[in-house]
Amino acid sequence: MTIRSLLFLAMLLALPLSLMAQDSALEGQMKILARGTKQLSLQVSDPAQQAGTITLIESLKKASAESKALIPRKTADIPAADQPKFLADYQQTMGELTDSFNRIEEAVKAGEYDKAKSLLGAIKPIKQEGHKKFQKD
Repeated sequence: MTIRSLLFLAMLLALPLSLMAQDSALEGQMKILARGTKQLSLQVSDPAQQAGTITLIESLKKASAESKALIPRKTADIPAADQPKFLADYQQTMGELTDSFNRIEEAVKAGEYDKAKSLLGAIKPIKQEGHKKFQKD
């Protein structure tokens, strides 16, 4: 076996590991988003927790931004010609999630806790639609 053949074989073997690492990273970010959103729903309307709420929202914005840069596992099931649109739609959805967190953060910083709680309601449909569209069964 030539060196070129060995390198090609190593590359082929590393590809699934690379995809698994991305998948694992995306799962990790989604867990942060799920836990953080649940915690946010418990404290968003409490003025005494404003500083903690802002810190939590910052971590949620970071997780959604990092998720946007990753590739969902379902992408491999999409025909190659349709993958760019699928990924663009995924990135747009993650951008909408980040925008929602930005609006919630603005409301919390302004002391508009009822508005922040109301804005938090926009997260659930984004999650449900995103999971239906981008999550592998």
